Amino acid sequence: MNYRKLLQLPQNCARHLFNHQLSWLGLAASLPLFGMVTAFAVAPGTATPPAVSQPLITQQLALPTFNFSQSDTRYWRHETVRRGDSIARVLNRLGISDTDARHFQANSTLSRELLRLQPGATLAVETNDAGALFSLQFLHDDENGEKILVLARQRDGRWQASADPAATETMDSLHALTIRHDALAELKAAGLGPDIIAQLADIFADRVNLAELQAGDSIALVHESLLHAGSPIANGNIMAAHIRQRGKIHQAFRFAHDSESGSYYDANGMALKQGLAMAPLSNPRISSGFGTRYHPLLHSIRQHQGIDYAAASGTPVRAPAVGTIVSIDTQNGYGKVLTLRHNAKLTTLYAHLQRFAPGIRAGQQVQAGQLLAYVGNTGRSTGPHLHFETRLNGLAVDPATAILPAPALAGRQKADFIASSRQWQAKLALLQATPANIAQLDS
Repeated sequence: MNYRKLLQLPQNCARHLFNHQLSWLGLAASLPLFGMVTAFAVAPGTATPPAVSQPLITQQLALPTFNFSQSDTRYWRHETVRRGDSIARVLNRLGISDTDARHFQANSTLSRELLRLQPGATLAVETNDAGALFSLQFLHDDENGEKILVLARQRDGRWQASADPAATETMDSLHALTIRHDALAELKAAGLGPDIIAQLADIFADRVNLAELQAGDSIALVHESLLHAGSPIANGNIMAAHIRQRGKIHQAFRFAHDSESGSYYDANGMALKQGLAMAPLSNPRISSGFGTRYHPLLHSIRQHQGIDYAAASGTPVRAPAVGTIVSIDTQNGYGKVLTLRHNAKLTTLYAHLQRFAPGIRAGQQVQAGQLLAYVGNTGRSTGPHLHFETRLNGLAVDPATAILPAPALAGRQKADFIASSRQWQAKLALLQATPANIAQLDS
């Protein structure tokens, strides 16, 4: 008898029973799967409902009528004056009714000269949706270079006009650039006007020739900008400037001696230019300074091409340096005027003269200190004074910084200058660290 098989019998029975149970469990688990297959097999056989026919009906409907009332809202529109434009032509482009435009021209009390528009100026009109004209305004340069705000308003069917100094605000404009090829061309491309470029050239005339700057040299400067109604209309003085030429640094900072005049000094308070030997008057007092200036009391702007010296009629006017008389003339605004050429670049002009010195004639060479004329009140003048201009390469520059000796700074003045120059140095340092594509924008 095989006892080994007898001993394995209980184990085989247990294994058979376990496998039998697994088979039933597997069958039970597979039933849902078969159910799913059956469900998917039966679904495609479902009948599709028939399509419903929808007839297209076209019907004419009456459109609603909307009655819009004419708006009484007034607003300002602006248009840039083009060459050859008249006020009527600009008003036509702005959609102003012909009747209102003709009525303005026929009834305005403004002179024909004031109504002459200058190319590039902006004409602003107050109107409404119907194109009615209520008022207009624009800036006008008078013969003395003063910015005049011309304003005309219609009240009770009548036009009332005024021409007053334009209200402005002053802000600093910052520029920085690294020279690539041509410094003068790149300064212009960076948005600096010819007056600012002329100032920059004049300030550093004894130290740097802008035309000789090379690739890699750099310029940074801060100058005043004057704005009317948020738009720049003129440039003021350069307040601080920095030029790096072949690794050498040149800096200039403006210091105001009074409300009408100022000079440029380096960071140590030393004058950048020595100037000519003398002023055209003895003991001169500047009553009106150079350039575009903001009057803090009148809130007005004026562009002055020279400086005015307060002096009594008959005060002697002398040549500040050797030169040749270019012309002796009488002009509407300047009255009796004399022009001197000192070299190929520099000329000086003397206006509102009472009379010329005996023997003075065009083409004559004069020496420093030689009598030229006498202070007067001719031309457009509110009182006796000498109007003195300096032109460098044909552009007006400040005589106080271009040719006249700069006063030495000492004591309280020098302390004030050092404090002010440090603030400007900080601005210039920040400006030079700013990417050029940002730094060249007006701040």
